[in-house]
Amino acid sequence: MNRFLRMTAVVLAAAFAFLLAGCGGSSASTSFTWFVDNIPANLDPQVATKAEDVIACENLYGGLVRRNASGELVPDLCERWEISSDGLTYTFYLKSGLTYTGTKGAATDYAITAEDFVYAFRRVFDPQTASPYAVEFSAIQNSAAVLDGTADPGTLGVSAIGELTLVFRLSERDDTFLSKLTLPGAMPCDEAFFESTRGTYGLSSTSTLSSGSFYIYNWTASGLFLHRSAASPLVNNLRLVQNTSNTDKSAAQLIADEKCSAALDDTAEATSLQSVEYSDTTWALLFNASEGSVFAVASLRQALAGIALQNLSVPSSGLFTEVTGLVPDGLTVDGIDYRDAAGDLLPTIPDAKALYMQARQGMASSDFNGVTILLPQGSGLTETVEQINGAWQKDCSLFFSVEEVPQEEFDARLASGKYTIALAPIRAEGGSVHQMLQQFAGDNNLTGLTDPLYAGTLSESIQRTGTARCQLLRDCERQLLEGCTVVPLAAQQKRLLVADGVEGLVFDPFTPVLDLTYTTKN
Repeated sequence: MNRFLRMTAVVLAAAFAFLLAGCGGSSASTSFTWFVDNIPANLDPQVATKAEDVIACENLYGGLVRRNASGELVPDLCERWEISSDGLTYTFYLKSGLTYTGTKGAATDYAITAEDFVYAFRRVFDPQTASPYAVEFSAIQNSAAVLDGTADPGTLGVSAIGELTLVFRLSERDDTFLSKLTLPGAMPCDEAFFESTRGTYGLSSTSTLSSGSFYIYNWTASGLFLHRSAASPLVNNLRLVQNTSNTDKSAAQLIADEKCSAALDDTAEATSLQSVEYSDTTWALLFNASEGSVFAVASLRQALAGIALQNLSVPSSGLFTEVTGLVPDGLTVDGIDYRDAAGDLLPTIPDAKALYMQARQGMASSDFNGVTILLPQGSGLTETVEQINGAWQKDCSLFFSVEEVPQEEFDARLASGKYTIALAPIRAEGGSVHQMLQQFAGDNNLTGLTDPLYAGTLSESIQRTGTARCQLLRDCERQLLEGCTVVPLAAQQKRLLVADGVEGLVFDPFTPVLDLTYTTKN
């Protein structure tokens, strides 16, 4: 099932170290406070990358389409759209009479027109903008040539027909193009206003215009405060501030004390609160396979991996669940559920003990001197490591010492390759499958094994979209796991605890998406 639809049945909130709280504003029942690591600093939608900036942009700006509380794509600033039969031409018809809103809801003379979207996309593909959204819209006609400076921006496949009709022409079909139009980079930008800010666009309240349902009420060192005129129970105040007074409280405590209406939780503490579970982290055994290492031998890695998997028992703490690959459930690639598309990729080693005996031919016991299993303190997986270590001792007469070290030391040793076996959390930063797999490519990859075929396939995936990109990433994951330099053991669960009475928050824990357009509080 699509993660987005699955999660919107309950209130949803961010997968970063943020909390969502209800307080402040003209009506406490219709306000949210979102605790961020840093106060939003850049509200230029074409360049916003940090989570707090992206979340602010999602609520401050309107786009052609938006996801509603059920996760469906619906018209936002447009009335309707048409898609050609070959999927290469998208035509949008904008609503008439739309204008941008200034600070504190001030009316402006800046009308929202099709040209504003044309200008926004030219900014995305302007090399000087360095927009992170260029890769998402690479299917747009002539985008690569415009981006590298070999074609005039006027040749980009985005054009306006009058004030209210916008046309996109694609060079290749992209079935996820509509969903990508919800990204901040696709939000309109008025060229005249942009030029008037003289390089400060989106950096202060006076150099920012709203095209969405919220507008800037105040923006100070204390936080970003957004407001809209909306009747209760719709949320009409969004406060993006830092948590400075409740850092010692658990998520459940914050909700019970009515300090917040939802909070991120990474414990297995029993609670009656609503919860939304997800994962962006897989704990995996890593074998240092660099040249000269005892684990440079693939058959040895495969044998030990097979024995480990046969004797694995996922902890019952509630923090961990079983895996079917390195990439955890719920991550998407161009809107496609990656795990559903890739299937089960865990390697099957039919007779691991026989394979081990074969791999040991020509090897001496002294070759294993100094081999240890490294893991960070507080992982919650010490018992799992001891279980696997015991199986290796029983089936292979091998016993390795276990080193539990502080997180900082663990990270440094993993990055420098100063380990033989490690149990490590492999994270998909920003929910990116490509980024997760990239950690095992190139000269500085975590296992030290350089594989040109793997690196080449991973690089090629960047140039593709949709199903084709999924297939290339699947090939990379399969190749990685069959070689057993990486052996996935368990997915670490995270959850959002949610108070009763909150509905309609549109969220994706990885993109990030946190859209309060349809959110209500009772």
